[in-house]
Amino acid sequence: MTKIKPVSPPHHGYIEGYYGRLLSWQERHRLIDHLADLGMNAYFYAPKEDPLHRFQWRQSYGNDWRQSFRAFAAYAKDKGIRVMAGIAPGLDFDFSGLNQGTGDYAHLLNKAQQLITDGADEIGVLMDDIDPGFPGHAGDFHHEGDAHTALANALGRDLDAPLTLTPRVYADDIDHDGLYLPHMVKHLDDSIRIFTCGHHIVAADTALQDTNIVKTGMPEDRLIIWDNLYANDYCPRRLFLGPYLGRHAGQAIMLNPTGMVETDMVLLALTQAGSDKTLWQGVLSDAGVPAAFFDLAPAFCLPPFPSVEANTWPSPLPIDQGDVLLEALDVLLWKWKSPLQREWYPFLMGMRQDILLSLNRMSANRIAKTAPSILAPHLRHLASKEG
Repeated sequence: MTKIKPVSPPHHGYIEGYYGRLLSWQERHRLIDHLADLGMNAYFYAPKEDPLHRFQWRQSYGNDWRQSFRAFAAYAKDKGIRVMAGIAPGLDFDFSGLNQGTGDYAHLLNKAQQLITDGADEIGVLMDDIDPGFPGHAGDFHHEGDAHTALANALGRDLDAPLTLTPRVYADDIDHDGLYLPHMVKHLDDSIRIFTCGHHIVAADTALQDTNIVKTGMPEDRLIIWDNLYANDYCPRRLFLGPYLGRHAGQAIMLNPTGMVETDMVLLALTQAGSDKTLWQGVLSDAGVPAAFFDLAPAFCLPPFPSVEANTWPSPLPIDQGDVLLEALDVLLWKWKSPLQREWYPFLMGMRQDILLSLNRMSANRIAKTAPSILAPHLRHLASKEG
């Protein structure tokens, strides 16, 4: 008798999938509470900074970690949140034993089964952020798209849980030769869902109709959007807090934000507010953000997308009103005290320094102390020239 595997519902939730930060179990529990409060349904555990998730993926988790994960998965289940557990073997997976179920495939299967035993509802295999091709460990495969599909299909067959795949080409702007997706999509089992960012890794719009993966033949209802709109691990001196523009109702979409838990709970709430600017302001106000922030909001809006709605609101930061901006920053830096403010403090202080620099109000000594060492000589030269 054929075993019928459970089908996962449309995914709406949180991805712990960024670089540079690793949450505590207590923080993950808080996020589960928040997801439940917002009516979301999924948490994807795939942190780049967990060494056993990516760089040492063959190594099994120890008893202490497994006990914590079991408690986390049980807590999430009680709250109605599905736990997706990721493994990222793509850096050095050896495909030579795949067809025999030996070698690295056996390691990967055992680790996935352990995660399911400990409470994971789904397994995610991540082949993202790796170099194209796989010389030296390709086995019988001539193209990596075929190899990644074969790996996903084997796991989908051998695991008693739904499977998602994050392919190497997870956005159009990294699809350099146009060959990976046709090879990957052609034979991928219909039960496996795919993560994609859409046209760009950080996408202004999540419409998928003209993306390469859809044009290759993957149905949209099998795609989950990995949304990096608010991510800042690629630009850690910046923080994005603008309205949730360019997203579309009804899509399966999960947010990969910052790893700062207070901030991420605000960002998850912003996804519920959508593009409505009044609701956006209400979410921030409800989080205790002072009204002074809205004088500075353009600096924290969204990534600089060219020629899209995201750049039409709010208007550019009025740097000619520098004193007004500095007064607002004084409120946010010195008079607002909360866990959220402590996460935002480095960005607010950095902005204050940027404004003073732009107004040529920083002494050479102050520049030397506050600017990065590589930039400080250049900035001191500019200040002395303009002064």
